[in-house]
Amino acid sequence: MKKISLVALFAALVMSVNATDLWTGSKHVSWSDGGLQIQAAQFAGAQAGQKIVVTFSDASDGMEFKVMNTNFDHLAGSREALWISGNGSVEQFLTVAAVDSLKLHGLEIIGANFIVTKVELLDGRDLKEGLTVWTGFFWADEWKTLELYRDAYAGVDFSKVSAIRFYSEAASGAYVLNFMKGWGEGEKFADQTAMTDGEGYKELALTDDLRTALSEASHWMIQFNKEAIDAFNVTDIVLVLKDDTTAVENVEAEAKAVKMIENGQVIIIKNGIRYNALGAQL
Repeated sequence: MKKISLVALFAALVMSVNATDLWTGSKHVSWSDGGLQIQAAQFAGAQAGQKIVVTFSDASDGMEFKVMNTNFDHLAGSREALWISGNGSVEQFLTVAAVDSLKLHGLEIIGANFIVTKVELLDGRDLKEGLTVWTGFFWADEWKTLELYRDAYAGVDFSKVSAIRFYSEAASGAYVLNFMKGWGEGEKFADQTAMTDGEGYKELALTDDLRTALSEASHWMIQFNKEAIDAFNVTDIVLVLKDDTTAVENVEAEAKAVKMIENGQVIIIKNGIRYNALGAQL
């Protein structure tokens, strides 16, 4: 069962007064009955760092967040193997990529069997410096695995990324972290022995081989074992950008552009089009 810190719980209670109701009612969701669809216009004011909260009942399987584009891709930063049961709620924190896709296409909440009773958009958290591919709360106890659809990092130019950071609320760095694309032999990218400990995170420096492997993987699996320390929340997975301005210069080369910081991320606006710091159109 997912647990959150007392500070996070208090913050959630305070911020609930600022909730925006996206949908209220009773909708049975299944592969045969279809999902709950929320149109793009309702996300016009959404910002990176906010969270979607889905309240459900009578669940017996899992939940998926999808954007209503041609392929119904998974929402960037949403979890694979997001199992739910009984009555409860799910929080989906929004990355920059997630917000941009929601504003363009809207959201579908789908799964095998549950009833949606409410969907809210609430204030969440400030994103960390860099390019956030996932943010939220994941309880790391004994051999727990956070799985991300490739939509979290699809389109990222990894040649502009120097490292990846795994942020947590762990009391120390004395825990196991296995970063993988699958359970088979040779499918591990790295583990904690290849990482350095920073303030609240483990950092994996990327080689060219790692950049290729990460970008081509069908999904990412991040496994934790607490070892001798107390169980803890994992909170963010962030790509650290190289200390150069190549991507920014490429965007600015042909026309005057405006650079700004939005929710901890560099955003470039040129001719009315938004780009991230890697030069990818948002």
